[in-house]
Order: sequence, then C-alpha cells, then structure tokens
Amino acid sequence: MSKRPILIAEDDAVSRRVLIEALEQAGHQVLVAEDGEQALKLYQQSEVSVIITDWMMPRLNGPGLCKLIRQAESENGSSPAYIILLTSMDRSEDLALGVEMGANDFIRKPFDNLELKARLCNASRIIDLQEELLKKKDEAQHLAMTDSLTGLRNRRAMLDSLHLDEDRTRRERQPLGLVMVDLDGFKAVNDSYGHAAGDQVLMSAADCLRACVRGGDYVGRWGGEEFLIALPGADIIQCAEVADRCRRLLSNQRVRLDNGFALRVTASFGATSGEGVDRPDLFQLIEQADRALYWAKEGGRDRVKIYVGSVDSGPKPL
Repeated sequence: MSKRPILIAEDDAVSRRVLIEALEQAGHQVLVAEDGEQALKLYQQSEVSVIITDWMMPRLNGPGLCKLIRQAESENGSSPAYIILLTSMDRSEDLALGVEMGANDFIRKPFDNLELKARLCNASRIIDLQEELLKKKDEAQHLAMTDSLTGLRNRRAMLDSLHLDEDRTRRERQPLGLVMVDLDGFKAVNDSYGHAAGDQVLMSAADCLRACVRGGDYVGRWGGEEFLIALPGADIIQCAEVADRCRRLLSNQRVRLDNGFALRVTASFGATSGEGVDRPDLFQLIEQADRALYWAKEGGRDRVKIYVGSVDSGPKPL
C-alpha cells in the first residue's frame, strides 16, 4: 500500500489509543484527529490514502466527514481515499447511509485486530489498483497528446495549449507570437536517402527547435515536416529573433545518417504576433504565420519572414 499515513478520527480517548497502537504495531504511520472537524483539516493538509473514522462524533460525525471528503475529491480531481467507518450500528438503513455518504467499508466496534488487518489489506489492494489505473490513464493521455517520432506536442496538444494561452494573453493584454517552420527540401531527403533518414532529420530538427525556445515557450509538430513554435508574450520582433536563432542553429547542424553521410538541413520560418484590442484570433494568427512562411519559401528558403498585413494581397499558400 502507499506509504502515506493513515488518518484516524475517534473522539473516545480509550478507543483512539487502542486503534493507534494496533496501527503502529502493524507498521503504519498514523495521523490522529479527536473529532470530524479536526480530521477534515488534517485531510486537507496531508496526503492520506486511508481514513478510519468513528461514526458518532461531536460537531461532525463520520458520515458527514465522508461526504465532505468526497466533495473535496470531486472538486480537486484527487485520487479517492479509502474510508472505513467504525460503528456499533448494524441496521441495513444505517449501513446504506454510510455507503451513500462515501464510505468504502465498515468495522464493528469494538474491533478485532485481525479484522482490522484484513480490512486494511483490502484497502491496500483497492488503492494499488486505483494508482495503477491513474498511471495508465496519464500515460494514455500523454501518448494521445505527443508526436510519437519527435516527442514534441502533436497538433491536438498544440491547439489545446494555444487556446488557453490565447485567453490568458488577452486577459493580461500581452501579445501571442507564433512561428511556423517548414523543413526545406524534405521530400528530396526521403526520395534520396529513404524514410529512415527522413525520420532522423525530423528528430534532429525537433531537438534543435526545442533547444532554441525560451522558458514558457513550446514547440509542436504541426504535421509532416512542419513545426509550430508558440511564444506567449512575444511581440513580432522577439518572434523574429527566436525564429532566426532556430534557423541558424539548424543550418549549422549536420545530421549524420546511418550510411555515414552528413546531411545539412535548413528550414524556412514565418513569424507573426497578435496584440491589442483588435488582435486576430488564434486561427487567423496561424494563417498569418503560414503566409509569412510562404514568403520565406518564395524568397529562397533558409530564411525568416514576418507577417505584414499591408503587403498581404497575393494568393494564399495551399
């Protein structure tokens, strides 16, 4: 079971001491509350996986404590604790109420040490299963938001993050900068050296872009040989500076292929930034970055172009 302490809530001093001794002899660390309100405060201040609470307590009883803990878990999105109610009541309606309030299990008072041990073993299995499921869920979510080849955010993850940053930078009246990147002559790399070499080039380019950005900025694979750099808080000059830093680093690198050939890779960059009250929305900014990238390609590649609305009168890039 998790090494987090077990929280107990018991207002009777004798019962509390017996429970503490039983748990400590079993090797558990124990947090002790003398009533429900104190137990709730300890729960909020500590990380606990198991809570053992008496049913009848002053100010806040066991079922009420269960209900408040379940509400807190729902609001915080935290992993649910395993709650055991200590009670001398055995009516079906009482047990049903305890379950309705959020209890996982019951132990009759006065409790037997062997029964307590068995209940805690069951709690351990449930908690371990919960943690394993949460781990797998987190891994699946990470995979769903990550480009499998480069390890960068994928298009979906970029859009999710950009929507949040668009809202935040609007509220804080900060600019939002974007740089669209496209590797030059990538089709020729695949045609001449094979797709394995193309993958090497994409991974090298991803590492280069990731190394160039500032803290708080992020990079994603937009699709194929295209990448998108998000620069929250960056004006157009700062975007151009970051883009040119990436361009120079990438141009100076050599990708050594499996056949020993050192391949020079370049990329074209289109930069834009939205700011002010009438700033473009996110998808307009993406279109502007794509337009500036088209100008960089048209201008000879391996260069940075910034978006200037006053000169944007030509056909849109496909």
